[in-house]
Amino acid sequence: MIYHILLVIAAYLAGSIPTGVWYSRHKHAVDVRELGSGNSGATNIGRNFGFKAAVFVSAIDVLKGWIPVLIAKALFANEPAVIMAVAIACVIGHAHPLFAHFKGGKIVATSIGVLLGFHFWIGLGMVLVFATLLYVTSTVSLSSMISYTLTALYLLLTQTERIYGIGFLLIALFMIYRHRENIARLLNGTEKRIKFGLRKPE
Repeated sequence: MIYHILLVIAAYLAGSIPTGVWYSRHKHAVDVRELGSGNSGATNIGRNFGFKAAVFVSAIDVLKGWIPVLIAKALFANEPAVIMAVAIACVIGHAHPLFAHFKGGKIVATSIGVLLGFHFWIGLGMVLVFATLLYVTSTVSLSSMISYTLTALYLLLTQTERIYGIGFLLIALFMIYRHRENIARLLNGTEKRIKFGLRKPE
């Protein structure tokens, strides 16, 4: 039991690594949360510091979820509750990081990471759906919420261990909650689009 608790704590601490904040402070002497949307995630990083910066931050944020879940699966393969707890701890850490005054990102990259760690091919499928939606809509928030929610519903319907479907659906709902301001902007037509896809801004 103590090892379960230690692993969940370690997963939270891994999720708490504020990649975007540390990157922006180190490279540009500014906290990215003071710029643009006020978010520390890759989208705001990209808007302020460029595509390469966004890719770097995204990659680290994905690994923050991927590696802990892989470790959980290796150590506790027959304990789905522990694996799911580790996944959720990573996501909570990213949203409320200990190392950045509990003000973190909107959990997209780390949520993708835990999904890849849980089942690589399902995670890759989710990424492909996300990329397709992003090309069609040019809107990161909408593409993220739809692709992750659809994947969570698929897991809810297909996994024999119900805790996985329920757990990933909770992550999807948390993602939607974290994007509540984006949803308001989507509804009133003011959500920002990226310079990619069919609806990129002129």
